[in-house]
This record gives sequence, structure tokens and C-alpha cells, in this order.
Amino acid sequence: MRLVREKEVSEPISTVVKFVADAALIRELGERLVGQAHIALAELVKNAYDADATRCIVRVAENEISVIDNGHGMTVREFKDFWMTIGTQHKERGTGKSRNLNRNLTGSKGIGRLAVQFLAHKLEMTTVSESNIDRQLIVTVDWDEVIESPSLIEAEARYQLTPRSETFAEQSRCGTRVVMRGLKQTWDEASTRELGRDLWMLQSPMSNYGSLSTNQTDPDDFIVEIHSVDGSLERTFADQTQAALENYIAIIQGEVSRKGARSEALVSVVFRTGEKYVEKFTVKPLLESAEWKIRVFNLQGHQSNKISVGDARSYFAKYGGVKVYDAGFRLPYYGVTQDWLGIEFDHSHRKNRSELLPDRLQVKRALNDLPTQGRLFGVVNIDTGHETRSATPEQKKSGDILKIQITRDRLVSNEAYAELHRAVRWSLDYYATRQRIRESKRIDITDPSNSSESILRRLRSLAQELIEEYPHDETVNSLLEECNELNVTIRQERAIDQATKGLLGPLAVAGMAALALEHEAARDVRRARSLLRTLRLRAEESDDKEIHNLGRRVANWIERAEQSRQLFAPLLDTDDREEVDVLAASDVVEQVVKNVRPLISNIRILTEIPQDIYLPTATFAEWSSLFQNVLVNASNATLDVKDGHVQCVGGRTGRSSWIRVNDNGIGVELKSAEELFEPFIRRIGISEERRELGLGGSGLGLTIVKMIAKQRGAKVAFTKPIQPWSTTFQISWASMK
Repeated sequence: MRLVREKEVSEPISTVVKFVADAALIRELGERLVGQAHIALAELVKNAYDADATRCIVRVAENEISVIDNGHGMTVREFKDFWMTIGTQHKERGTGKSRNLNRNLTGSKGIGRLAVQFLAHKLEMTTVSESNIDRQLIVTVDWDEVIESPSLIEAEARYQLTPRSETFAEQSRCGTRVVMRGLKQTWDEASTRELGRDLWMLQSPMSNYGSLSTNQTDPDDFIVEIHSVDGSLERTFADQTQAALENYIAIIQGEVSRKGARSEALVSVVFRTGEKYVEKFTVKPLLESAEWKIRVFNLQGHQSNKISVGDARSYFAKYGGVKVYDAGFRLPYYGVTQDWLGIEFDHSHRKNRSELLPDRLQVKRALNDLPTQGRLFGVVNIDTGHETRSATPEQKKSGDILKIQITRDRLVSNEAYAELHRAVRWSLDYYATRQRIRESKRIDITDPSNSSESILRRLRSLAQELIEEYPHDETVNSLLEECNELNVTIRQERAIDQATKGLLGPLAVAGMAALALEHEAARDVRRARSLLRTLRLRAEESDDKEIHNLGRRVANWIERAEQSRQLFAPLLDTDDREEVDVLAASDVVEQVVKNVRPLISNIRILTEIPQDIYLPTATFAEWSSLFQNVLVNASNATLDVKDGHVQCVGGRTGRSSWIRVNDNGIGVELKSAEELFEPFIRRIGISEERRELGLGGSGLGLTIVKMIAKQRGAKVAFTKPIQPWSTTFQISWASMK
């Protein structure tokens, strides 16, 4: 065996091996970084914004989606250097501003083209650069071929440069058109409408460039238009959003600004009635700037712009909450479905004292007036790109800067984010304290110093003295008789009052229990909707028809549950319960009919009430309870009738206004009808098997009806019906006009 000496060993040779990325990585990145259709389209819309476009048009057709803008377009060199580079950071490495309008750039991860492959199998892009408007660049990509390529560096896009033959948004000679064909998702009417709503909410309706905030037109505004085949999308979203935003009761505004080593927040609360409150507080100097505007809504029975309270509540339940916009574009994570401000958490834990406000601003039970997310529509405007560029050396070292996570849907949870969270939530707590103070001023009840009995005794004593002095005076004798009759009346009213109070106790307990159950039901429905989204996602992934059908059945069940909860809607909202107002009778009755419809779906209910008839001053909850009881009773009476239907009509007779509820059911005996208003009296002559289908059944409905009507100066009674009706219930009151 030969021993090898050390000097005979050859030197090791270093070899270079390059990384190779599989082309399938494009599909993987697209699915993980994009994930949803509206987020994918949002990436293309952001590209249009960064290209200084003022209009971006999204067209959804049966098997094609187009995104067209009037921006500055791309040259061949820009296409090769930037568009063809996955994950390019040229926007971050530059000035961070757009070329012409000096906008803060929104795109930073270079995944716009990945968004395209998430949506469709094929892409055709036509772009004309403002530097050469006579030539157009046409790019085609077959994403299936790209993904099948051996490696990412071998994946190809075909392009050609031809004379310009295209115009873009608003007939611009430069811009970009991206057309996606062979769509990977099915776009039926419902999904298209949902996409349109999500895209509409991509822009802040109250942002600096949005026309909804200023009611003025700026030629540099960036407007996203959503077009569908039937044209329904573009007609709906702008009108619906603006109409909903006009029904606010207060606006909360805030702004954080940094001046050297110190940051300060300025908050104002302005109520619709004109009261304004302003406060300042300090924050940690981790934010360069942030601003927010939050509208608070009462979602009361009567909404302006002919929006029903049910529609308003459904709209804000889905699109409300407080959202975060980065450089003018929404971060999807923040909104009504995420409790990022801890509002619902504090409600569920019955908190009533703010943990943020100083002692001088604390008010007893203040957080009882903290609005739920379904009553808020807010926008928080930040700019993470600007925050990075203006960060102090200490911030850059610690990483405490507002910045986006790699998934692009939320902010990094660091100290800077904590300060943003604290500032926005501080303003909401401040609103709650001011609202509590306003409510306490409205309630000023003083106990009478003398009872009616003591006053009556003094009157009778004076009348007796007058009789002794003028024994034959008829007027004096009549005065004593009136006092005696008044004494009987007071005793009768006291007995009624005591009976009413005895009734209110059990009703209050039942009401509180019902509201508690409704609160839990609302949470269960929210959980069910979350599970339904997961179920639909699994159905799309597996293409399993059985799971699709199951998803539809679950969706129908959730819809019925939501409709049933509308019965409690007037009791859940503070303003509905407490705000006394003059309400149009037609609006109230139509809303009640809509609320009870899921429970009496087989009964036809017609309403014919003039718009100029107004109910006596009361809360929406009171009138809702009254008419709900009357309509349910009328519907129950028609259960044995083949074609059961109910009619609500209104009118005036002399100085009185009235509403009559007619039904063609079993009828009532007018001679004993007054007894039906007494507690626990039930006389329903329908068959036993049909009786189980009826609602109510405690015998308290008409008692409650009479109690509410009397409290508000109205009279209720059963009157003689006119053919073809068998029963007529009437509520009447002194006309206001």
C-alpha cells in the first residue's frame, strides 16, 4: 500500500451552480399571494393608478375580463425590464412617486401579472406609451404553456410592435388594455355582482380623490368604472354607496402628525344636529401621518333616499366597519368582518369604561354608546411607502414602521401599528362619551311634588266651602259633582296603571331574554357565514356537485335565519328604541310587513297608505311593536282561509287620521271585541291543526297594542268591516295637518 504524502493531494475545485425556478412557481405564487378574484383585479387596477391613469374600466363578460386605463402606457424597454420580471422592486427603489401626477406608488411586490394568471388561462395586453403614441405593443401569454415550461427562465411571452390602432379609456391615445380569456372562475349574475361590489369598495368613498367626499370633480381623480354585459353594475354601486352614506348621525375625524420627536393626534366629533367636540392627545412618534373619517349611523326605521332600514342594515353588515386604505387602496383584511379595533369584543364583554381616555373625559356607562361595526362606515388613510421613506434611523433599525405583510392583506403587527390602532379606537371611545352626555341631557324626568289625589282633595274642599256659602248655585254644585266623577276616573286609571305595570315586568324579562338570544343568534349566523365561505372554497377546489348543492342549502338557511332576526331589529338599535320622532305611517307599516314576511310568507299583505299621513310622535320601536302584533293577529285569523290576505289602508276623516287593517279570516264578535284588549284573553276559532301554524298565542298582543296607542294619544278598536273583509282593526288619532 502506497502512502500519499500531503503535498501530493490536489487542491479542491469550486464549482458554481445556479438556482433554477420551476415555472409552476408562477401558479403557486399566484394562488397564495392573490387568492381571490377581486384582489387579483385590484392588482391590475393599482397598476393603472401607478401609471397616472384617471380612469380605469373593468369589463366583465361571459368568458372574458378586460381592464382598460388611460395611463402613460409602456415602452418595449419598460415591458422587457419591468413587466417581464417577477417580483421586481423598481417602484420601491425609485422615488416612490408616479411619473406625471406625483402619486404615491401602490404596487411594490411585482405580482400584477401573477394576478392575471390566477384569473384566466390566456392574456392579451395592448399598450401604447405616451412617448410614442403612433406605435402599440401587443403581448400574448398562454399561462398553461408557461407553467408547463421546464423552468421559469425558459417561460416565454410573445410580443409585436405595430402601428397604433387602439384607443383606451376616455378615448385616450395612450394607455393599457389587459384582456383575460378562458376564465378560471364561473361568473354568473350573483358572482359578477359580488365582484363589482368588492371592486367598488377597493376605492375609498371618502378618500381625498373620491368625488363622494367633496361632491366636486377633479380632472386628476382616479375613478374605477365597473361594466357588465347588462349594464346593471355601473348603474347600481355609486348610487347605492352615496345614498347609504347620507344617513349618518355623526362624523368622527382624526389626524396624526409628527413634528420632530413628538407626534400628536387631533380628533373631532361632529353630530348631524350641529354639536362639535374637539380634543388633542399625544401618541408615540412612530407614525409620520395618518388620517381617518368615520361616519356613525342610526339605521332607524325611516331612512332617506327611500332606502329601507332592512336594506341599510344588510348593506352595512357587509360593507361597513372601519377599513384601512394604503395610498388610496383598501387593504382587504380590515372591515366589518374583522374586529381589528376590538369593538365587538368590548360589547360582548359588557365593558362600559374606556381604557384609553383620561379621567377628565370618562363618563359613566360611556361604552354603552360605542357603535357596533354594523353602524360604522369608516376609512383610515395611511401610506406605508411614505412611512418607510420618512422613518427615523431608530425606526429603521427596530422595524417599527407601518408596513405591509408579504401576503399584502394586512399591516405588520408592530409598535407603529399599535399606535395607529390606539389613535383610531381613542376617537371612537371619545364619540361614545360625547353621545352619552347628549343622551343624559335629553332625559330629564321630575317626580311631581303633589299627587293627583291630594290636588283633588283640595279642589273638593274648596267646592264644599263654596256650596256652604252659595247653597243654591247650580254652577257650584256642578263643580262638586265633577270632582266626584274625577275621583272615580283617577281610581280607575290607577287600577289600569297598576295592571299595566304588573304586565310590564314579565314582558321586560321576556324581552331581555329574547334580545340575549338574538345576540347569540347573530354571532352564530356570522360563524355560519364564515363556514359557508370555506365550504364554497372547497366546492370550487374539488368541483364536487354535492358540496355545491349543500352550500346552496346552507346559504338558503342563513338567509331565512337573517330574515327572521328582522323581527328583533327595532329593539336592537338604541335610536330605534329611544329616539322619539314623527314617522310616516306608510314607511313604518311597509318596514314591519317586510320584517314579518318570512314568518307569514303564505299570506298576502297589501298596503295602501298615503305618504302624507304621519303617526303621532313616538319611537320606531313602539310603532313597530304595535303593527307587528296587529298584522300577526290578522294573519293568524286567515290560516283556515284558502286565499288568506290582509290589507292595510290609511286615510283621514275630518280632523282624524286612521289606519285600518282588514283581513278575510274568521272574524270577531264586535259586541265582545273590547275584551280582546284585556291581558291573556284569546278567542281564535281556527282548527287545531292550523292553530299550530300561528304565531304568538300568549293573549298579550292586543294588550300591548292598546297600551302603546294610549301612551301616544291614539285609539284602537275593532270596527264593522266592509265586504269582502271579515275583520277590521282601526287605530286613529288627531291629524297633524
